[in-house]
Amino acid sequence: MIVSCPACESRFEVEREQLGHDGRIVRCGKCGNCWHQMPEEEQPAAAAAEEPDPPPPPPRRAAAPKKPKGKPLLAIGWLVLLIFIIALGAGVWFGREQIVAQIPQAETLYGLLGIPVGDSGPTLELRVAAPTSTLRQGARVIVVSGSVTNLTERKQPVPKLRARLTDKDGAVLLEWEFEAPKAELDAGAAVDFSTETIDPPREGQHLTINFVKDEE
Repeated sequence: MIVSCPACESRFEVEREQLGHDGRIVRCGKCGNCWHQMPEEEQPAAAAAEEPDPPPPPPRRAAAPKKPKGKPLLAIGWLVLLIFIIALGAGVWFGREQIVAQIPQAETLYGLLGIPVGDSGPTLELRVAAPTSTLRQGARVIVVSGSVTNLTERKQPVPKLRARLTDKDGAVLLEWEFEAPKAELDAGAAVDFSTETIDPPREGQHLTINFVKDEE
């Protein structure tokens, strides 16, 4: 450190360690003046350089919306297809009568698939009026008439009709078959019929009309 003589202002270089902590008496080598010299106080260390503020974090990008995975879409597609097939099958099954009514050829296809197309209830209604008896050229003639009605929503064939005359005990005395004027009836249509027998057995008490079944 540099010390200065207070008398002659001469300057000298002195090691700080030589002065000690409390200072000491020194003498000017030029003028001989003596004085108590304190060591120079240590300059406080320069304040540590302030650390610069950390840079701001980079802005976060908004996350892109996740695209739906392929598997859920595929599962939804199969589910829609399954529902469509079930609905189509139900329409083909429960609406088979209407389909056959519009497309008669479809009945063959239903038959090949083993799907019945026949109606669950009665298809034809047979109404028979009370028989009437009259004389014609001296012979007794019994006349019976009635009607056949199609109860379904599609065309139906009209089977043959059978008239049967029985006695009071139910024994068959006379029977014959005949056809209605129409072999087929459209949906909801009806046809009238009439048949007669000449000089039937006098023991006859009951005259009935019924459809002839295919197996008969």
